[in-house]
Amino acid sequence: MNLLSKIITVKRLDHHFYRWDEATLRAHQAKRVAAVLEYAGRHSPYYRKLRSGKSPLTLDSVPRIDKAEMMAHFDRINTAGLKKNELIEFQLKQDRAGSLGLFPGGFSAGVSSGTSGNKGLTVLSRTERELYSCLLWARNGIPAVVKDRRVLFALRTNNPAFMEVASFGVKICYVDYTHPAEDLVKIINSRNLNILAGPPSLLAMIARLHASIDHPVDVVISYAEVLSEKTRQEIGSAFGAPVVEIYQSSEGFIGSTCRAGKLHLNEDVILVDLEETPDTLGKARNVVVTDLYRTTQPVIRYALNDILEISPERCSCGSCFQVISRIHGRSDDIFHLKGPGGQVRYLFPDYVQRAIIHASDEIVEYQAIQHSIDAIEVRLVLKDGADGPAIEQAVRANLAGWAEKVGGKPGVITFTGALPEPNPVSRKFIRVVRKF
Repeated sequence: MNLLSKIITVKRLDHHFYRWDEATLRAHQAKRVAAVLEYAGRHSPYYRKLRSGKSPLTLDSVPRIDKAEMMAHFDRINTAGLKKNELIEFQLKQDRAGSLGLFPGGFSAGVSSGTSGNKGLTVLSRTERELYSCLLWARNGIPAVVKDRRVLFALRTNNPAFMEVASFGVKICYVDYTHPAEDLVKIINSRNLNILAGPPSLLAMIARLHASIDHPVDVVISYAEVLSEKTRQEIGSAFGAPVVEIYQSSEGFIGSTCRAGKLHLNEDVILVDLEETPDTLGKARNVVVTDLYRTTQPVIRYALNDILEISPERCSCGSCFQVISRIHGRSDDIFHLKGPGGQVRYLFPDYVQRAIIHASDEIVEYQAIQHSIDAIEVRLVLKDGADGPAIEQAVRANLAGWAEKVGGKPGVITFTGALPEPNPVSRKFIRVVRKF
């Protein structure tokens, strides 16, 4: 795809987002689902086996899968005859060497450890990488007034799929986000970077050093972790810049921020099904996705480990794409509480976060860890001079209040001086963690 073709694709994606109506979107989704299922049914041994005679596959006839199933059957699911072990070995060698090479055949391979330690593998062809780069360019959330774009792009590991955007004339400085924030500030200054992109925990650390940055930051882009409203406000206030969000996973570019500042599902490239959860306080839903364009590694009825709430209101930006009103976190981290008669009641991660951050503006960092159904540890980092006992009491009362709302009891709540820690495998910072 040459530059002109990319520009045309970007404009088309922009048109989809802001100009399509509901009927056009649904017709497009139906057409793309049929095309993806047809291709998978012919070229993927896994999906070919599911076909009944000459009848085409339908979503209803395809099993719902998750990461474990995808990895267990990867060699049969992909349509290019690729082998999982060869791809993983290749990519690990690339990471150790700091190289950006492609797997033979022109495929990019991304290996994610995931928060549970189960490796995930993402493979993209050249065409799929080019579409991804166009999508990222069209929906990165950067205001149109920011013309000269010099980006600090913080990633755990690099992948050629992320570097394609450089072809649009954007200067990208890739950094490993395990580097100290002080070192990143030096890079920001030396290269005059005006766009900061990274996980919110890292962006918050850089924001606390904002006085050391010697030039304006025009926009901040958050991804990889849940961005709380409190963190968004702190980062935005420190830099005096808009904070936008990208909802990206190895299974696709799921959501992006519109010009009105709302996070939308990218429904022209991802079909999202929302499944019921035991949320009694809101409308949190489990997420199942079907990628409407990927065919090398088909992503069909794939269950993410994420919990979302979708707004019933249409966005003021004019897009008919659904708005994500809240990302709760991982379904694995829903707190289990004792309810009446030995029943289990469920307290979702976002409610735990609210219980903590609403207790005091003096809280700098926090993490809540449920070690058992009877024991919750809350780690707090407070501003100098803060009234620790009073804040702890407020957090305790708030957690008890949220637990009561769902009909459960929080058990023993212990406050410790331990620092919040990222997940030891994925290095992602997860605020609410259930360990049993």
